[in-house]
Amino acid sequence: MQKIYRLTQRGSFTYIYNHGVSRSASHIVVYCVPAHNLKVGIVVGKKVGNSVVRSRVKRRIGERFRLLIPQINPSYNFVIVAKSVAADATSEAFRNDILYALQKLGVLLQG
Repeated sequence: MQKIYRLTQRGSFTYIYNHGVSRSASHIVVYCVPAHNLKVGIVVGKKVGNSVVRSRVKRRIGERFRLLIPQINPSYNFVIVAKSVAADATSEAFRNDILYALQKLGVLLQG
């Protein structure tokens, strides 16, 4: 994912957790809050697996989100949290989960 789309500050993550709306899918939870431009942070906890597995899950989620950026309303910030079952998920499962959560949040562009 490009650097301009990344959330990096701890305070940003905390703000989104506390003030955002969340929707859950089978492998992920997506938090969303209105903002000036599109940014996303990806969180993968130690329950998912060792560092190699966590890194792979983070890369897969990031890539699937990157491919959906043209379809997403750019005035929101997101935090995507991987559940412990995410270690066994395929890239297609992540894509479906992200699409499902974004549809439930109502942040996808029409058409």
